[in-house]
Amino acid sequence: MTTAVAAAFGRIAPLFAAHVVGTAGITLVIALSPSIEDSLGLGHAGFGLMVSSYYGAMLVLALPAGWLVDRFGLRPMLVLAHALLAIGQLIVASAHDLTMGVLGLSVCGTGYALINPATARAVLGWFPRSTRATAMSVKQTGVPAGGVAAALLAATGAADWRALIAAMAIVTIVAGAGYFALRVAPAPPIPSTRFGDILALLRLPRLAWFNAAACCYAIGQAAFFAWLVLFARDAMAASLALGSLCLATAHVASATGRVCWGMLSDRLLRNGRIVCLVAIGLTATIGVVLLLGSPALGATMLLAAAGIVGFSLGGYAGLLQAAAVEAVPADRAGAAIGYNMLSISFGTMLGPGAFGAGVEAIGYLAAWSVTAALALAGAMLFRVSARAGR
Repeated sequence: MTTAVAAAFGRIAPLFAAHVVGTAGITLVIALSPSIEDSLGLGHAGFGLMVSSYYGAMLVLALPAGWLVDRFGLRPMLVLAHALLAIGQLIVASAHDLTMGVLGLSVCGTGYALINPATARAVLGWFPRSTRATAMSVKQTGVPAGGVAAALLAATGAADWRALIAAMAIVTIVAGAGYFALRVAPAPPIPSTRFGDILALLRLPRLAWFNAAACCYAIGQAAFFAWLVLFARDAMAASLALGSLCLATAHVASATGRVCWGMLSDRLLRNGRIVCLVAIGLTATIGVVLLLGSPALGATMLLAAAGIVGFSLGGYAGLLQAAAVEAVPADRAGAAIGYNMLSISFGTMLGPGAFGAGVEAIGYLAAWSVTAALALAGAMLFRVSARAGR
């Protein structure tokens, strides 16, 4: 291993690990959703509200988290993030009603809200543009890696759902303690995110279209991952093991997609970021349509559709972050991240709850059709943003 590769690995590894642990907790809740829904007496709308509370906390913290990272740095924020994640998981594990479930996932969302800006800003400062999207995508593969681990754990049915989530809290505490010993060279300073800076960026048509497209993708992604297991149970009478396997498949595909889209966009000389973001939306539309047909075509189609949607809607995050910070001058990078995180967090908060309410009101067919339409609309809006930029 060359010195340069070793240095890059040393920088990426702790960022990757933070996403693994941070994502495993919420994915475990989603993978265990049939058991949690029955145990707490929740309907689909109630469970959707629980998951939305996680993303709602991230929305509220989108701007403050950026300021906190600027003020206190990478290591303290990662320690605090893991502490909040563990506390939230313990609350969920002891929950007996919707209120406690919402509270626990809100605390978890508060913790994870610190991880995204901390790791994104580190990559922005440590890597040049020629490798930035790849680096961003590699560290973001920690998200699906944590998802796969949690989904496979749930699929074993090894213990009661409360015991599994409590065990996840212990793992999170241990991981957070490890960041006390983190020794990574500090990233060059990046201008802090201020609300006034974001208001100034709101006047740029290119960024308005770009973040509207990102919001469409975020709604679809959050709804897909939150409801895949329950859809498999309700529409196909699938076992918890099969539903969790579908979720694991989606996360594996997501990890592959994050790396592939990032590397491809780095190698396309002309408008590579936007070309790949548009292709993601078109691919996701096809995947969701196939998902709609899976009840008639069987488990194999369900797994294939989960992989396609995971590869596309699950694989856009690293590429999107790289494109967002490159869309503005360097002195606006912090504001660009804040603006983008506001859009993403709003979409991820809205998606699970709206999808659950939609399922109860009009059924899965209409809810998935809206998801496909959002993916297609996002692709079109990314294209519009490129034209506005020119």
